Amino acid sequence: MTDVVIPVKNLSQAKGRLKSVLTPAERAGLVLAMLNDLLTTLNKCALGDIWLVANDEAVFDLGAEFGVRDIHEHVSKGYNQGVYAGLQSVNAQNSVIILPADLPLAQPHDIAQLVQAGIGINPKVAIVPDRHNRGTNGLYLSEPDLITTDFGENSFFNHKVAAAQLGISANVVHIESMAMDIDNPEDLFAMAQSTTANTTKNFLASTAFGQAAWTSHKWAVA
Repeated sequence: MTDVVIPVKNLSQAKGRLKSVLTPAERAGLVLAMLNDLLTTLNKCALGDIWLVANDEAVFDLGAEFGVRDIHEHVSKGYNQGVYAGLQSVNAQNSVIILPADLPLAQPHDIAQLVQAGIGINPKVAIVPDRHNRGTNGLYLSEPDLITTDFGENSFFNHKVAAAQLGISANVVHIESMAMDIDNPEDLFAMAQSTTANTTKNFLASTAFGQAAWTSHKWAVA
């Protein structure tokens, strides 16, 4: 069985690179909308426990709708510390995947593809890189403590090196729907204009940014 760990940054500090186009409340709402879409997808997959690591009650309230398990951080100490807390909590006999909350386009077959890439009798690491091949948007570990995770700007490279140090060749899985996370206005614009129908798209449509993006799209295709 494969457990899932999803660290969620403090909502008051979420998506700082979008502050020029979204208000603080809208940025928090965007994170919750994207998390809703991800949990909806995960609930359709054959997985073990799903763990949310956060310190916002709004995150846990949303997680409760999906029956996930909570890890409360009294003080957020960063993404890597959140990952560590999650890996310490999962069943040590299970494999685990670590996912960011901002993957609103991920589908059940994408999650299955990542898990399938890690199946085998030997220790396995599988990585879904971001579209720049710098970050890690999905990490499969056949054992929760198999490597020391190191998320950040160069985490794709870091995780490949950590696996290689154990004599493991990391399986790189390119999944388009998981390669795009929502970090900057260009990402947001692409999401607002996508044909995907989900909570994130609906939320963006309620914002001034989303309405402007849709208006520009209509002009572009007219």
